[in-house]
Amino acid sequence: MGRRDDASGFLPLHPMEFRILLALLDGPSYGTAIVEEIEAREGPGARLYPANVFRRMRDLIAKGLLEPCTGPEGADPRRGYLRLSRSGRAVARAEARRMQGLVEEATTRRLLPGG
Repeated sequence: MGRRDDASGFLPLHPMEFRILLALLDGPSYGTAIVEEIEAREGPGARLYPANVFRRMRDLIAKGLLEPCTGPEGADPRRGYLRLSRSGRAVARAEARRMQGLVEEATTRRLLPGG
């Protein structure tokens, strides 16, 4: 496991962990809404297993990348809201940069158009 002060120690992220961090970039959300957002981004035919997503969320909390928070006013108190921690945002940024480097290499090697 990575150190909390060094984002690179958490890399590479599991793809589902990265998707969860992306889903929370705009602000706090709760489990089912996170699953639905990921499914919507994945497009038609995407089917996630919510239990796997929830397990990954628990792992991200244990790593300090997500943290529980209060929901918006009037939110159902039974829902557990999560937000990115400062470390979570740094790790998401580091993972995006790592992936960008891979795409640039694939482009340079003419695996993708533009190289």
